Amino acid sequence: MTELVAFVIATIVTIPLLGWYMIYITSVKISKNKSKSMRRASDWTTLLFMIAVYFIMIEIWAQSFLWIILAIFFFIALVVTWIQWRVSGDIQTIKLFKGIWRFNFLTFVIIYVLLSGYGLLARIFS
Repeated sequence: MTELVAFVIATIVTIPLLGWYMIYITSVKISKNKSKSMRRASDWTTLLFMIAVYFIMIEIWAQSFLWIILAIFFFIALVVTWIQWRVSGDIQTIKLFKGIWRFNFLTFVIIYVLLSGYGLLARIFS
């Protein structure tokens, strides 16, 4: 049983799109609200995409780039905070954290897709 749980967790971490889809489908079945389910799945899998990007970078270049991932995360936090301050003149913490987290989701999904494609092509042509 523990091997099955370990297999499922390892699969979800290495293929976060599968984790996103599983959370989305489960949430749609429970809430019957597709847009809310999409946001919920995105919120829950942001960390999975960050971890997947980290491990893909290790696999492609054989070294850790954790500092780049953290720099991207904090840069996005800085930019989103600045934008919210300029637009509304006040910082609303809950709205700010949601914006940071969701923008990080979009960023790391794009990075995940680009790195997966690059890694696949690099392995094919090397």
